[in-house]
Amino acid sequence: MAAPPPPPTDLGLELTSPPTDGVTSLRFGDDSGLLLATSWDAGVRLYDADPRAQTSQMRQHFTAPGPVFDACFAAGGDTAIVSGGLSKSVVRHDLTSGVDDVVGTHGAAVKCVEWDHETGLILSGGWDGRLKCWDARLPTERRCVADIELPGKVYSMSLTGNGSSTRRLVVAMAGRAVHVYTPMGLAMSGKPEQTRESPMGHQSRCVRWLPDGTGFALSSVEGRVAWEYLDQDPVVQEKKYAFKCHRVKDQGVETVHPVHAVAFHPWGTFATGGGDGIVNVWDGAHKKRLYQYPKYATSVAALAFDGDGQKLAVAASYVGERGDVPAPADAVFVRKVEPGEVTPKSGVPK
Repeated sequence: MAAPPPPPTDLGLELTSPPTDGVTSLRFGDDSGLLLATSWDAGVRLYDADPRAQTSQMRQHFTAPGPVFDACFAAGGDTAIVSGGLSKSVVRHDLTSGVDDVVGTHGAAVKCVEWDHETGLILSGGWDGRLKCWDARLPTERRCVADIELPGKVYSMSLTGNGSSTRRLVVAMAGRAVHVYTPMGLAMSGKPEQTRESPMGHQSRCVRWLPDGTGFALSSVEGRVAWEYLDQDPVVQEKKYAFKCHRVKDQGVETVHPVHAVAFHPWGTFATGGGDGIVNVWDGAHKKRLYQYPKYATSVAALAFDGDGQKLAVAASYVGERGDVPAPADAVFVRKVEPGEVTPKSGVPK
């Protein structure tokens, strides 16, 4: 029998001019294909990266009032960015003029932001236990069109993409609480469409919708990921499950790493990144691991596939699992994704 091929060693294209302190989020633009990165150094950076040509360039760099925890593209054609962070502010950055505008504020750090292209609303979740909806087209005093009290701090949010028939927002919070909203329902009544509890026993870390919006994957700090379905039919709910991952055994001792990042490929498979520096690709529908990328030098803090699923951005950035210890410099890599790494067991969706 022929020897198995050696494990891959290519980490991907390392971006020039990376964040200098703690990468907190990564996101590709739907229209432009540009990569957005936020970090503890108060930076909101926009990159153009081509792993095939092995070229990268930082296009724009906005400086926020404090560390930035999340950012998303807003307005048609990716002409603006919305960010939030430790300054408690939701800030809109205009990519054409370079002008920043404070849309509104929370009572504590803004952990997550989303922009809904159907309603034109900015959605923000904070450590103050509030979920707010903003309409930046209105005068400043009227921009906050909804302010909802939540059962705990917001840790992660995800808005369904274009593959979903109905736009929905899922919010993972402290106390293992998970709420599902529609953006219109948020603005009209503030009531969640669903409330549920994480099936895992420890703090939620990241939540992301399946591309078709039928369910979501929820990761935790205990080295687990839950596969959840939106449909409350008992037959459908029997299909949900949770599995262990990002756990390393050495001489009989198992180290459990938090699963910091989840990112879905357009074909429905998904990647997870953990404190072990590993990125795994999973076929959630068939409970199968498809691929494992080579180990990065430190924690995988964030992940993002581009709209075509041909690129995967990976933030190798220490998240502090082992306390205040020396760590490698922060880096962002963009990988070329091969079909064999992400094709589900059932084949490529039509």
